[in-house]
Amino acid sequence: MARRGIIALLAVAAACLLAAAVGAYARYAVLDEQAFADRAAQSLASDEVQSEAAARIADRAVAEHPELAVAEAAIEDAVLSGVIEDPSFAPAFRTAAARMHRAIFDDRDAPAELTTPGSGAALRAELVDRLPFLAPRIPRIADAPVLAVRRSGPEGTLRTLAPPAAALAGPVTAALALAGLVFLLVAVAVASDRRHAVWGAGLAVAAAGGLVAAGVTGAHDLLMAQFDTRYGDAVVTAVWNAFLADLRLWGLAACGIGLVAAAATGHPRPALRRSPTQPLGRTARALALLAVAALALQLPLLMLHVAAIALAAAAVYVAAGDLFTPRRAPGRRGSRAAGTSPAGSSTAPLR
Repeated sequence: MARRGIIALLAVAAACLLAAAVGAYARYAVLDEQAFADRAAQSLASDEVQSEAAARIADRAVAEHPELAVAEAAIEDAVLSGVIEDPSFAPAFRTAAARMHRAIFDDRDAPAELTTPGSGAALRAELVDRLPFLAPRIPRIADAPVLAVRRSGPEGTLRTLAPPAAALAGPVTAALALAGLVFLLVAVAVASDRRHAVWGAGLAVAAAGGLVAAGVTGAHDLLMAQFDTRYGDAVVTAVWNAFLADLRLWGLAACGIGLVAAAATGHPRPALRRSPTQPLGRTARALALLAVAALALQLPLLMLHVAAIALAAAAVYVAAGDLFTPRRAPGRRGSRAAGTSPAGSSTAPLR
């Protein structure tokens, strides 16, 4: 098969593997109820997330009971130190996260709220203990949701799509992974130079992994651009890392494995200074460079992360090549210079 056909097969394989990796991670970290609850509870270890949860619970309590507004600061501190930092809160928070997961993916009519059972009663008890002069006037406080997914608007659309998406995630992910592997095997099987094809397959796997890692970083940077305060950044980053930090590690690991596999073939390293000879190739390269320049101006932090990943990938590839490339037999080059004939005879004097 022509070189362009092999490249096309490897590109399709990389796209399939990239999508399969994202789908597999979604099933592992988000669609699985227990894993989702564990990661939600993990985010609660962040001081910023705790403070945000305390502020939301306090705001809800004051909104429902305006007579408590005079003690709003004390209420928020009571939620943080007396409710959230209590050892019993984290398991209850995890249970609430699991319940919200079931509502989103299994029952569209159920309220999808992250409401910790007993948090209202615990808050009232804490306030009575801290503000005994207000104890007779402190009403019963209902459990307040820290997070709620509405049934209307874009959130309602997502809730409608969530159950069928969860049902299709497994088969689609398996099909994409199988298709990616098949395309890789076909590219190697039909290539006239198998070693070159294996090298290309390794780079395809590395590209898929690198794009996953860069995509996670880029999405995080785009999301952070929506917040104006460092406090908001810290809260979102803590939740983001709880759910998606491992996906970036998965991508980097796949990238490293692909680079090592490519370098182990002993294939020469690509020459980056080679210029395209065809007008179409020069145009494509010019457009790609202009796109990179535009992204660098609009999203400098994203480009910095991508450049760091690319630099690390190049270093891993070169290092793996140095480690796996077989050494030439000593003296071979010298014996040829001394007059070794093609038949193996040598004009060097015999000892």
